[in-house]
Amino acid sequence: MGIMLRTRTVLRRTRAAVGRIPLLVAVILAVAGGLAIAAGAGWVAVVVLGTKDEPAAPLDITKVALVVAGGVGGAVALVVAYRRQRDLESARFIERFGAAATQLGSPYTAVRIAGVYAMAVVADESAGDRRQQCIDVLCGYLRLPYDAAHGGSGRTKLVTKNVVQRDAVSRDVEVEQEEHTEYRQNDKVVRQTIVRVIAAHLREHDNSWSTHDFDFTAAHLEEFDFRNVALSGHTWFESATFSGPANFSGATFSGSATFSEATFSGTAWFVKATFSGPARFSGATFSDTADFDCATFSGRAEFGGATFSGSAEFGDATFSGRAGFVWATFSDTADFDKATLSDTAWFIETTFSGPARFVETTFSGTALFSETTFSGPATFDNVEFAAAGTTDAVVSFRHADFGSSPVTFDQPRQWGPPAPIFDWDADPSTKPANILTTPWPPTPVT
Repeated sequence: MGIMLRTRTVLRRTRAAVGRIPLLVAVILAVAGGLAIAAGAGWVAVVVLGTKDEPAAPLDITKVALVVAGGVGGAVALVVAYRRQRDLESARFIERFGAAATQLGSPYTAVRIAGVYAMAVVADESAGDRRQQCIDVLCGYLRLPYDAAHGGSGRTKLVTKNVVQRDAVSRDVEVEQEEHTEYRQNDKVVRQTIVRVIAAHLREHDNSWSTHDFDFTAAHLEEFDFRNVALSGHTWFESATFSGPANFSGATFSGSATFSEATFSGTAWFVKATFSGPARFSGATFSDTADFDCATFSGRAEFGGATFSGSAEFGDATFSGRAGFVWATFSDTADFDKATLSDTAWFIETTFSGPARFVETTFSGTALFSETTFSGPATFDNVEFAAAGTTDAVVSFRHADFGSSPVTFDQPRQWGPPAPIFDWDADPSTKPANILTTPWPPTPVT
């Protein structure tokens, strides 16, 4: 598959390079190539067709010359025909692309919906940069300013009148200022159509768009459904707003996936999602449940500064790369039961206000819970700290605040080496009373 993709890339770049050559230069190159072939043919006629004692017959040389001349003429004709066809295709693309874009700008809902499908057809019948242009237009529509309160109201205009001055003598005289706000009528259904069309092309489709980039930066997305999509290009949801549920269950991100500063007002599902490249959720806000159960992070997973107001589910999740939750805030349950973190896991200065669950969690690399705050109960039962094979690995709970709720590390499956570091290691008698595990340090189960 990789070789095929590289081959298609080389061919596409070659065609693009040829297309940029001026017609006169292309013809000259074709003639020069033909003359080079003619010179070679002449050498063949004299040296190969002739013999040591008898030169080639004039008739043979004439035949070769005619063939060569025909070949040169044919090469020139092919170049001219190719350029003419390319120009026709380019003109046709521009015409259809412009027509679809015009429809998308219509004030009428039905015309805009037709424009969505028209742009999708243009994308399907194009390739490379032209298809990317069509995708960019559809994504760009979703990035336009949008007021969800009026998305399905049918309203097209809002006029606001404000009194800016009152006559000092006659209290009945008022000066008003009008502010006119225009809305695209019933724009919600148009935006949902765009999302459905894009999602369909990212699942099993005859004209897949999966290899392309998708930029939803700062877009307002309602009831977003990207279940089981496959994205191998770069995908941006940075600063996007998800109103209602957002479903990415079963989605595959082979390239980078950026959700930094995104806001999820409803449930966010990433169940069994696969992130092969960097997954960036730094500064994201999850107002409801964030479900990453059984998700796979092969690259770096960044959740630094993220806010989880609802429950955060990472049960059975796999983090093969570094996992960063520095300064993250978990206001409700944070569930990492049976999760596997194979590389460095940062929970530095992370705040767990609700229950923190790490039951049967595996830490195979460095795990840092330094200066972390546990305000609710914390459960690390059957945990595995197994960083022995990792160079300079460390497991640290130094300066962690365990609050007053119950905290347990019962029956760990492995307790190092290196053994986790706690503030009371030098004097076990200073261990907080709410650390219920006894004896200390806990004894691994066999």
